[in-house]
Amino acid sequence: MDILTERQNRILELIMDNYINAAEPIGSRTISKRMKNKVSSATIRNIMSDLEELGFLYKPHAVAGRVPTHKAFRYYVNSLSSLMVPGKKELKVLESLARPRYSYVEEIMEDASKTLASISQYTSIVIEPKVNTMLFKEVEFVKLSKYTILVVFITSSGMVHKRIVHTDEELGINVLNEMKWYMNEKFSGVPFYVLRDGILGDVRQDKEIFNNLCAKIRDTLDAIIDEKSKREVYIEGTSKMIGVPEFSDLERLKELFQTLEKKEKLITLLDSCLREDGISIIMGHENDMKEMRGMSIISSPYQVGEDSYGFLGVIGPIRMNYSRIIPIVNYTAKTVTDILRMM
Repeated sequence: MDILTERQNRILELIMDNYINAAEPIGSRTISKRMKNKVSSATIRNIMSDLEELGFLYKPHAVAGRVPTHKAFRYYVNSLSSLMVPGKKELKVLESLARPRYSYVEEIMEDASKTLASISQYTSIVIEPKVNTMLFKEVEFVKLSKYTILVVFITSSGMVHKRIVHTDEELGINVLNEMKWYMNEKFSGVPFYVLRDGILGDVRQDKEIFNNLCAKIRDTLDAIIDEKSKREVYIEGTSKMIGVPEFSDLERLKELFQTLEKKEKLITLLDSCLREDGISIIMGHENDMKEMRGMSIISSPYQVGEDSYGFLGVIGPIRMNYSRIIPIVNYTAKTVTDILRMM
């Protein structure tokens, strides 16, 4: 990491602040005014030239001011020493999340996503935890037809996963009730991967129909655990990108909207940087999705139970006010964790 002088740091910081607010190239005169003319424009131009040589700035036009590079934004974010706490208005909205008595976890995810988008004025994303890390609570069976049943898996946090299972033979209510009792009695409170691996452990030679149902349920669990696309993703505020200078080009905006529909890719991207605590920031070309090269994702984990984590965050242009958005994302994640603990 480059080490800048105190004056270089100060000027780069002022350039970043001005560019974040104005989205336009910054000239030496603008910085001189911000410094109350304590440093001459000529001196500032020389320092800006040095910063350009170091890869922190570039000139989009021959006569224009300078614009921060990806390197400058990463340096800026890494150098943030004192992050702003959410303002009173933002805190009031965030605290309202904890007031309703939620009946379903899905309601919390939806509210958290809407709140993040509203406060940040960017696109928000909330992704539920991986199923294999969740704890199994109980299962319900609903007979839909002669050879079709609906299997409803409920996690300890109240999340629900439904799958339709087609059988080769008709299953009576007694068989379904026996399977329900077996699974709930033996596996309640264990992770889903333990349920999947253990469900065929008790082979009953005298009940072939029971064992066939076990195999069907295991196949269903395989699908739930392995299919990333089945994890719920709550995205709000895509329309807030309209009017952002970086997306004035309609083709660029259309490309962004199409990218946000690729939920499986977004899950893979965020899974790769998920940590059990703290903020993660994926910036520009640090991610593998070329459509997201001009974007940043600020995310933070929320906790469901002891070892299960989902994550939530904000997606916006690299030119974001990180010192404002980071504490909002962090506080929202902590609020969601607290709500889930009380359910």
